[in-house]
Amino acid sequence: MKEETKKKRNTAVFILIATIVNLILMTVFMLVGYILLVRFADPEKPQAAQIWLIIIFIGSVILAWLIYSRMIKWYTKRVDVNEKFAPLITPGRKKPQTDDEMDGMKR
Repeated sequence: MKEETKKKRNTAVFILIATIVNLILMTVFMLVGYILLVRFADPEKPQAAQIWLIIIFIGSVILAWLIYSRMIKWYTKRVDVNEKFAPLITPGRKKPQTDDEMDGMKR
């Protein structure tokens, strides 16, 4: 297998696993938040529960992202990323402009 193909495969597997881990983290934080809400919320105030649900959702996304980014930083320090993975964004070639496009830019 070519080196470039291995790098692309490693990149795809890494992104897939990292996304699954991020979703698991977010789900765990949401479940913990929902359990705490059910345990401590006042059933007489449904508007407050709705606000708490929004806060739990946003908080779980933020917490999952923070932990995910720290895990990625730790992993990139441990592994030589340039050697194992293909770049996600490659600089593209500039498309030569036609005469019509150049005329339109001058106006």
